[in-house]
Amino acid sequence: MTRRDAGGDGTERTDVSRRGLLRAGAAATALPFVGAASGREATDEGPLAPADEPLPGPTVAPLGYDCGEDQTGDYTEVSRGPTHDFGEERVVELDSEADGEKIQLGYIKPEPLADDQPDGDYPVILRATPYVSDLRKPDSIRDCVRIERLTENFVQQGYAVAVVAVRGTGGSGGCMELFGATEQADVNQAVTYLGTREWSNGNVGIIGRSYDGTTPWMAARAGNPYLATIVPYSGVTDVFELMYKRGAPESRGYGVLPALYYVISLAEHAPTSGTGLATYLSRAQCPDNYAAGTAWSVYSGATGERDPSGYWTERVLKPGVARNYEGSILLVHGLQDWNVDPSQVYPWVDELRAAGIKTHLYFGQFGHRYPDDGREKGEPNYNEQWQDYLLAWFESELKGDSYVGEFPEAEGIDPDETYDPVPKAYVQNSAAEWYTAESWPPEPAEPRTLYLGSDGQFRATPDPETTTGRVFKDETSSVEPGARGTVTVQSDPVDERFRLAGTPTLSLTVTPTSSAPHLTAHLFAVDAEGTAERLGWGQVDLRYAQPGPEADTVVPGEALSVSLPIEPLDAVVPAGSSLALVLNQGTVSGRTESPTPTPLVVQTGGDASLTVEAWGADLGRGAQPTAAGRRATDGTAYQGGATARQTLIVSADPPAPVRDTVPASWTVFAADSEDVARTETDSEAGVTHVYLQPAADRETFEYFVEVPDGPDGSGVYSLGPAAVERDGNWVPLSGTSADAFVAGTPE
Repeated sequence: MTRRDAGGDGTERTDVSRRGLLRAGAAATALPFVGAASGREATDEGPLAPADEPLPGPTVAPLGYDCGEDQTGDYTEVSRGPTHDFGEERVVELDSEADGEKIQLGYIKPEPLADDQPDGDYPVILRATPYVSDLRKPDSIRDCVRIERLTENFVQQGYAVAVVAVRGTGGSGGCMELFGATEQADVNQAVTYLGTREWSNGNVGIIGRSYDGTTPWMAARAGNPYLATIVPYSGVTDVFELMYKRGAPESRGYGVLPALYYVISLAEHAPTSGTGLATYLSRAQCPDNYAAGTAWSVYSGATGERDPSGYWTERVLKPGVARNYEGSILLVHGLQDWNVDPSQVYPWVDELRAAGIKTHLYFGQFGHRYPDDGREKGEPNYNEQWQDYLLAWFESELKGDSYVGEFPEAEGIDPDETYDPVPKAYVQNSAAEWYTAESWPPEPAEPRTLYLGSDGQFRATPDPETTTGRVFKDETSSVEPGARGTVTVQSDPVDERFRLAGTPTLSLTVTPTSSAPHLTAHLFAVDAEGTAERLGWGQVDLRYAQPGPEADTVVPGEALSVSLPIEPLDAVVPAGSSLALVLNQGTVSGRTESPTPTPLVVQTGGDASLTVEAWGADLGRGAQPTAAGRRATDGTAYQGGATARQTLIVSADPPAPVRDTVPASWTVFAADSEDVARTETDSEAGVTHVYLQPAADRETFEYFVEVPDGPDGSGVYSLGPAAVERDGNWVPLSGTSADAFVAGTPE
């Protein structure tokens, strides 16, 4: 991987000519302006463009997109003292290179605190968002709720902070595209503009959460040479996968998401919110754009498939990132985010790292929020040092400097030693413990298969027996272990804690009773009092029982093999608690159910399994021994006095002593068989026990018997069952019994 020299050490850059040429080209398309209402003055950035002034009067922003003290957010602050002051604030318009529409962009530059400090050579932190009003309002950009935590923390640390309103929002023209191709091009153009300013050091970083955490991937996908780092919080990399994963649509998937951003574009950014009238009226030409998004949303919600028009494919941001991007990534995601699933970034992150992209992870037990939210409630995910953490990252990636802050205590960090202030993986597990690691899941984790026993217990080996359970929708019941309408598989309480991370995968066989069923899985940690803590979840429409782009036909009554991934997690089952898997037909994370959910028959036992990356305790009964066997004979009917061969095939894990049982009136040729250790006759029971030689390296045992003769020898005799010894007890093996008819010789 290559990156540009930030110039922070005073060395001369090697890309001045290239940047100079790019700057000249960018300046030709940039049309800066100053709105009369703002009171800002023109600078030498360029001539003023004709202003599309907002209508006079108060502004109204129902969703809180406007700026002002009443919209101030609760965020943490950088601990280092200021190195700069607030400098020039400016709003510019760019003509979109895609179609000429207006792109509205604002920024605040720092300025030196002392006369001997250089003025310029500033890196830029950008937020590209639909959640801002027209930037030319009288309020300062610095006070805008959507970038306030950036301006207040980083301008005085020597960073320019910028915000661009994506098309169809704020003061930008065009139609709101919901991550479309032209919007992607606009964001990429804004990065180039900021990277080519004379006051810029050529390094731009994009940061944001949710929609604003999606826009960083747009410029990364394009391989923009000025994009040095991105910090996406809970961003969407594939909106189709978010809305319709494995055929199970979200409630937002049936046209709600396009409709929401239609409202954002037209209602929230009406002239009463400060948007210029001409800009707003241009959006009146967009209904066809929104209608297409709504139509394909309904199509995908019903079929689970991508539309044939390419609407969703255009909005997949993953392709090209690993191939084109040369910057770095600080990936921030809440493992309890039920708005943007963690599977949007994991395991895809492994592909980014494999491509040589510097990718660090910050995963916590929080939802769709910032890591420094929740101070007043004292939430365990709250990180008082979050802004220091970010500053350390930006100093490294945008300036080429190093900065060590103070971070919460974490497993693997010695406070008396020097360490990377931004570890490769900084993660919080479900026990609210933070730890650092070189990779995630951390190295102690290794693949482990937990088999779903027919007795409702996890096992370490496949269960030779199988059983079935019925899963159905029950509105009166919960989805916790043992609830009505569910199938539950649970471990014994663990002696030491059990940990798992990554993406567990469930493999099992189900038989549907209709052509459109679905299956949901939950993982719980259950304590000694029976209280269940949810660790993870997954849901699949059985038309997508196996991963694939197209739905398969589900035939009622025909068994299906199902592969169901659980959302990424980092979980702890404490000592004394147990791990529980609950199969049901509930709904999670806003996902909808089948239109008419119908029961499923779920098979446990056999090869049904849950594959996890885990370490720590064994899961109790999952490690219990297993044994199976069968009998083979050379006949089922004998003449009196005949010799009969008895063959037993016994598989035991771990190996165990084997004992067979024959009628007491039969004679065992013990001395003639290497496999017979001894015999014991129980006259009261009328049987002889045949103890076979222990054999750890084989499973087949053979010996001979002589059947009785004479008129009293005629009759039907029972053989077996064979048994294995476990803890001093003889455990019979099903499948090792047989009946034999003997015809004795008459006198």
